[in-house]
Amino acid sequence: MRKIFLAGPYGHADREVVDRRFNEANAVAARIARSGSTVFSQISMSHPINGHLPDLDKAAIGKLWAPIDQVFMEAMDEIVVIDGPGWQESAGVKREMEFFQSRGRRVSLWSDVEHEFA
Repeated sequence: MRKIFLAGPYGHADREVVDRRFNEANAVAARIARSGSTVFSQISMSHPINGHLPDLDKAAIGKLWAPIDQVFMEAMDEIVVIDGPGWQESAGVKREMEFFQSRGRRVSLWSDVEHEFA
């Protein structure tokens, strides 16, 4: 069974973009889970919790989640990155990809591997 850390861009000044990214992460995670793989979607977990942290700005949110992400990244064998608009500019995605690359673990873009989760 594949153990996948699902990553993608999240933060944005426009709340609708953030909500759209959350929904896309959920849809991709559902598809991966339905295929029989284990998936951890950090966006799916953190988005509802972030709503209860109104006193934190984007930088503080990232600082809060980085060590939590680390625990889940260590448990997963590979990362799949949702490569929609903004993914290349995301500092979080970059950090997560570098983590997996530095350990010789598989790094994939969703657009390249989505056919594997039919």
